[in-house]
Amino acid sequence: MSRVGLCVISKIVTAIFSNFKLKCKWEFVAYAVLLVIALSMRLWDLGDQAIHHDESLHAVYSWYLAEGRGYIHNPLMHGPFQFIGTSALYHLFGDTDTVARLMPAIFGTALVAIPALLRGYLGRAGAFATSVLLAFSPTMLYFSRFARNDILMAVWTLLLVAMLWRYLDSKRNGYLLLSAAILAFAFSTKETTFMLVAILGSYLTFLGLHDVVPWLAGRKGLRNFSPVGDYLVLLATLSLPLFAPLLSIPQALIGITLANGDPALGSVGIPMGTGLYVAVFISAAMLALAHIVGLRWRPGIWFVSFAVFASIWAILHTALFTNTMGIASGLWQSLGYWLQQHEVCRGCQPWYYYLVIGFNYEFLAIILSIPAIVYYTLRGDRFTRFLVYWAALTFLMYTIAGEKMPWLLVQVSLPFILLAGKLLGESAQTIISIRLAGEVNVNSDPLNSSVLVLQDPESEVGNQVPDRTYPHFAIISGVSSSLLVLVSIALFVFIRPGFALGWTSYVFLGLIFLVSLIYLVFLKRVAMKRLLVPSLIFGLFAPMFALSFIGAIRLSYVNNDVPVEMLVYTQTSPDIPEILSEIERLAEDTDKGKSLRITVDSTDGFSWPWAWYLRNYTHVSFPCLSRETGCTALNEAPDSDVVLLAARNKPGTTYYLAHLGAPVLYKHRWWFPETYRGLTLGKLSNGVLDKESVRTVVDYFLFREFPMKRLGSVDALAYFPKGFSPEIS
Repeated sequence: MSRVGLCVISKIVTAIFSNFKLKCKWEFVAYAVLLVIALSMRLWDLGDQAIHHDESLHAVYSWYLAEGRGYIHNPLMHGPFQFIGTSALYHLFGDTDTVARLMPAIFGTALVAIPALLRGYLGRAGAFATSVLLAFSPTMLYFSRFARNDILMAVWTLLLVAMLWRYLDSKRNGYLLLSAAILAFAFSTKETTFMLVAILGSYLTFLGLHDVVPWLAGRKGLRNFSPVGDYLVLLATLSLPLFAPLLSIPQALIGITLANGDPALGSVGIPMGTGLYVAVFISAAMLALAHIVGLRWRPGIWFVSFAVFASIWAILHTALFTNTMGIASGLWQSLGYWLQQHEVCRGCQPWYYYLVIGFNYEFLAIILSIPAIVYYTLRGDRFTRFLVYWAALTFLMYTIAGEKMPWLLVQVSLPFILLAGKLLGESAQTIISIRLAGEVNVNSDPLNSSVLVLQDPESEVGNQVPDRTYPHFAIISGVSSSLLVLVSIALFVFIRPGFALGWTSYVFLGLIFLVSLIYLVFLKRVAMKRLLVPSLIFGLFAPMFALSFIGAIRLSYVNNDVPVEMLVYTQTSPDIPEILSEIERLAEDTDKGKSLRITVDSTDGFSWPWAWYLRNYTHVSFPCLSRETGCTALNEAPDSDVVLLAARNKPGTTYYLAHLGAPVLYKHRWWFPETYRGLTLGKLSNGVLDKESVRTVVDYFLFREFPMKRLGSVDALAYFPKGFSPEIS
């Protein structure tokens, strides 16, 4: 990595840890313990699950780079940062399944620390609560153990948000430089950065209308912009040349191909024919415009920011200057490719997809965010309203996008987690402030300037609050949690097959009613009003957090390659590592080692993940053995010790594979059957009233009970030499 990149990373790390110079050492200890737990959870048995199809692509091309075969930027697999970083880790630790996932694990842990940069806005308690939610979030944990770049993007996103707000308050140029570096890394990681820039840019535009409108009218100079306008100029000028492919959207109307959509004609997303010259002109014009605006704004800081951004971006896209064409593909094809994929809708899902998977995995953050959104919209400050805007627009944009994938839930859920953390933090601060009212100087900690010391209107001792504050909080929270659990149990029992109301059922329901009545009387006559809402929030939080934690453990360690989980998307079957073990045993038994001859049928993309698993074998071929166009069916006995054949290509192959033993049937890929498709308001209302439907949903939500026979799969056959007995479970 370049010196510039290392320097920027060191500054970011320094900025993060400088926030831990806290007056309270216990806060530092709390973060340290949380980070150790988060790292341990992300590293534990990291190489256990079967390598996913997408993971194998990232792992193999990173390995090619580590082996000296070079790297060519391809927007299909997103930006170069992950490949270069993983390649560096291979050099340090070797090329294993664990190391292939090490970079997401490291970034997933770093993500937990970043809310500390926002302590002045989330509050001390809110920042720590957000870190806790990020550490134990099912989505964040799972994709921190998954070799894709989505968790990397979460880090860049949250860092950029932190730099934005720190600059708005401090006006320190260092935050602009760090923002330029983070933005370069983000654009070099994944194209969802375009959506992030659109979200932040639109927010800054609305907030900075007092700068933008007079400037457009010629009544205000760029150098007189407020901090909001400054950040908008930086974001816009650095990103503008990369947004140039947006002009390809109306290409059908003008008859020029600015972004090819037909793979038969050439690479998707590139300009063709006359469009090539037009694209070059557009890019040059955008770059010139960015320079003109930037230099008229603040020439010194803009030039340095642009140099930082361009250096990092160019070094990464050219793979350390070994592939200069990466400049062209990064400038145009990155966005051009995904604009064309919108209509292809490769990952098409219904509009409510993120609601379905969101409530299955991030129900804690979403449910807590609902009151937070209402409250902060009506009575929030500038930062909390930004969180609401960020969450709403992110959900809207990803819902509209043609390609919906489970890993995109990382970006969708991130602002909701911040909203939930902020609400939990303010609730905790309210409880603490009530308890210590009259004893704490709220201005002693500038990071908590947004937290008010609340007075107990019922106190008879001036500013002193009776010691009953904490007992009341514990009672309200405990009873709230208990009631929620009891009602949930009652619902669960009610929907059981064959359930009928007997005398025990009436006693149970009566007990719930009696406790609820006593509880309401207690809230009305005894509990302090200002303690009520925070206590109810924690009462709601406790059982949901327990349920969410169980779901995170089950997803990441139990069902991590079994698609009874919706986030386990078209997953490589655990059968493949077992087949690999038999191949390795055969290689050892025959003393052929890595010279073992293996034929892998590449039908249906079966080359992956075998290209990763068999990377060190020197005699591996990947022919397409189907009768489809472009393939050649098996017409002679392959000179191979092992043949891995797509099950649908078996007819007609018996004669040619007679020299091998009986085939072993295994699942190559399997997936969750998307039974949620076709949902309408009518079906939803009928389902709520249908006991069997409710029971099915509850069973899945609580236990992931799902008939294994309903899981979709594509199967394959493994042929080993006669006399070799595969030990497949």
